[in-house]
Amino acid sequence: MIGIAETHLTGNKGIEVDGYNWFGFNRKNIHVRAKTGSGGVGLLIRNDICSQFDVEIIDNDTDGILWVRLEDKNCLQNAFCVCVVYLPPENSTRAVNVNEFFETLMTKIYTLPQGSPFYLCGDWNSRCSDLSDSIAGIDSLPERHVIDFHHNSYGSTFCDFLIDVSCCF
Repeated sequence: MIGIAETHLTGNKGIEVDGYNWFGFNRKNIHVRAKTGSGGVGLLIRNDICSQFDVEIIDNDTDGILWVRLEDKNCLQNAFCVCVVYLPPENSTRAVNVNEFFETLMTKIYTLPQGSPFYLCGDWNSRCSDLSDSIAGIDSLPERHVIDFHHNSYGSTFCDFLIDVSCCF
């Protein structure tokens, strides 16, 4: 599987790659003078995975957030979700309310059946530096090796979100 952010596709257009199926969500509102689309997210899933799993888009109500569910055709208990995200940069003309964006994600995560595995990927435009994404003394995670020591406000909000939903990067 390959999660793609900033597809820049319009309408119902998709991406064609031999051996893969495209599941996408293009930005709904494009500037009237735009020559191409902007934003957009999608997931390329290998054909052999699609033949083994029923694949369904379960949520594409919010620009920049796509949830896809994969359920094993032979074992319905074997299912998981993938979420592909594009959060526009802080100072972009397409900037969104970051708190609402993360609340939307958190709400969806909390509506998944307890214990259901999920995977988050995409372009978060969140520079996290060495900010913690876990709770010291409670979470037992290997040390993260930081190479970018800059952070922005999205990074702080992103790390808080990860802690709230018991995830890490």
